[in-house]
Amino acid sequence: MHNAVTFRGGTRRAVVALNVFGAVAAVALSFPGCGGRVEGIESSPVVLAGEDVPAVQYDAEAGEMVLAMAPVDLPASAGHDAVRQAPALTAELPYGGWLGGYTVEVVDRDGKAVPRATIHHVNIMAPDRRELFSDIMQRVGAVGAETAPVRLPRLLGYPVASGERIIVIAELHNPTADAFSGVRVIVRMPHMPDNTWPRPLAVQPFYMDVTPPASSHSFDLPPGRSEASWEGTAPVSGRILGMGGHLHDHAIELRLEDVTEERVIWRTEPILDENGRLVAMEQETFLLTLGLPVEAGHTYRLVAGYDNPTGDTLFAGGMGALGGIIMPDGDSGWPEADPGHPEYVEDVAYRITDRDREPSAAPQSTGAHSHH
Repeated sequence: MHNAVTFRGGTRRAVVALNVFGAVAAVALSFPGCGGRVEGIESSPVVLAGEDVPAVQYDAEAGEMVLAMAPVDLPASAGHDAVRQAPALTAELPYGGWLGGYTVEVVDRDGKAVPRATIHHVNIMAPDRRELFSDIMQRVGAVGAETAPVRLPRLLGYPVASGERIIVIAELHNPTADAFSGVRVIVRMPHMPDNTWPRPLAVQPFYMDVTPPASSHSFDLPPGRSEASWEGTAPVSGRILGMGGHLHDHAIELRLEDVTEERVIWRTEPILDENGRLVAMEQETFLLTLGLPVEAGHTYRLVAGYDNPTGDTLFAGGMGALGGIIMPDGDSGWPEADPGHPEYVEDVAYRITDRDREPSAAPQSTGAHSHH
């Protein structure tokens, strides 16, 4: 029996920590050249300790944009719902050029490192740009406790303009027995200025899910074989240079289809352990074949296939998502976001506005819950 999945809404937030830049950054490429310097900037120490940490700083010596969220206190053994989370950070980038990845750190009020296990999830978004297959805010990156620093090859860069906005959303918890105060999430983004030569090739991250774009990304998993899917139309043409997927236990496959041409353009299967449990998903690159083509005006569908042998419906047991890098054709650039589009409005409400809430009355054990 083959089932179609019914999507559920609700307040449960599942964040897929797909390394959208990492699919290409994993390729060991090097490209000689001069990184350039931002003119008129003197190197000064980045301030991470104390009460008055600037939200946006530029580390001229390291060549990095440094974004700092507001401080929060982490009680011992506190679940993320028991922590008064920092509000979303909206930062205007001080300089244009290209970004080459991101690293997330967690520090206390003295600027000392806090265990990375306190990261539940961190999301980096570009609110002035839309996604490739939907009208939500562009997803630049997602980080969990286990996410390594992401660095693009020197050949590639994410183009940004002075004054362009980046939003950082973070949820922290504390699985340790120690309490921490004044904890800040710090995002470092390697930067190449406008005068960099040779100029990097401009690439854009993209994200797609098998559930509606501005909603919870988990769904109930019925017994037996089932599929969940979502589709969207690409506004620009380009070539996908790399991508990877996210699935849960009992998954069979994740595939991307060109609905317009009625063909499958990419398919992957989960990596399982000896007990049949999902342990990893491969990240695949297509640099040697000059990428997988995406055509403007074509409709694309992401499909997650599952086979649930338990005989029971597993609440929020399924997920299916894709993240990757695309190089747009020619000088087509990237479409701006439409703040009035219903998907965009719902995305802002779901990801940002509705986050403002009171924490639980008492700390809750973090248990074995992991981020997605």
